[in-house]
This record gives sequence, structure tokens and C-alpha cells, in this order.
Amino acid sequence: MKQALIFLVACFAGISCCSAQKTDTVKHYFIISAGDKINAYFNDKPLSVESVSDFNAYVQANAKSLKTSWVVVTGKPKTGTFDEVLKILNRYRIKQVSKNILTN
Repeated sequence: MKQALIFLVACFAGISCCSAQKTDTVKHYFIISAGDKINAYFNDKPLSVESVSDFNAYVQANAKSLKTSWVVVTGKPKTGTFDEVLKILNRYRIKQVSKNILTN
């Protein structure tokens, strides 16, 4: 009986120790409103990128963390900076991009 109790305690300690090694699975969000100017937010913090060149520099510098982020682009195709933003995200292989196309 004593050996079984020691075995159970050892198994429980091993399981709890191994499960504590899991990585954080929090997803990051990158929200972009592409109109005449670009308004971008990363994890609810506004970014100071208003032009296409500023946006390109930001994505280039942070491409590694953006690859695992959920990206939402809002705007109208063929107007403003919408198409350029999508090209930049595609160039740096940001995969989880969803488009929210405005009608008016």
C-alpha cells in the first residue's frame, strides 16, 4: 500500500511538472483600417503608421511576430491604401489575413 501511494505521488509530480512547460498560446491581433490613411492597432495599442512606407517598415521590422497574429484589414478595394496594405502583407507571407470590405 505504501509503495502504491509513493508511485501515485511520483506520477502526479511528473505530470504536473511536464504540463507546466507548455508555451503561452495567446493569439495577437493586428487590426488595420486602410482608407486614405492607415490606422493600425496591434493588441489594442495604436501604431503610428499612416502612410504606406511607414506601414511597410513596421511590417518588415515585426514580420516574425505578425506571422502568428490574426490580421483584419478593413477598407474598400481599389480605393485608398487597401490594395497596397494587402500586397505588403502578402509580400511578408502573413497568412492569417481576413478582409472586411466596406460597401459605401
